[in-house]
Amino acid sequence: MKWEEWVRRLDLEPHVEGGYYRRVYESEVRLPDGTRSASAIYYLLGAGERSRLHRVGRDELWCYHSGRSLDLWFVGEEGVTVRRLGPNVEEGECPQLLAPGDMVFGALPVEGPGEDCTLVTCVVIPEFREEAYHLLTPAEVAELAERWRLPEVFLG
Repeated sequence: MKWEEWVRRLDLEPHVEGGYYRRVYESEVRLPDGTRSASAIYYLLGAGERSRLHRVGRDELWCYHSGRSLDLWFVGEEGVTVRRLGPNVEEGECPQLLAPGDMVFGALPVEGPGEDCTLVTCVVIPEFREEAYHLLTPAEVAELAERWRLPEVFLG
């Protein structure tokens, strides 16, 4: 299926990081402070898109569904680590990856021929909350790019 069809059929809307999403799950289980124990979204990235560098402030489990494999770029004090999310386990890909809540990261679809998008589910534990989330500013991204080797696509 083309990315436009996924967006239409799953009723996705534009995401601030890039791509498209829709919240599809909110746990009924509440923590003592009233926060739900988990939430989840469908998240779709087109082949030429990227998920901008951000920190969720909570652990986020990325689960592959369909399309291109996806590189998650984790940026920390020790440098940059790239892990590949996808179905090709025999080639070192993982069908699910954890983005620790305290890590800055972004995602890029793998280049090359093939499908024009990637569809995943992102499960946030405890639930996603705006106040815990931080989308890096262009100045913060430039500072990281100067310190570490990052693809230019994250600078835009």
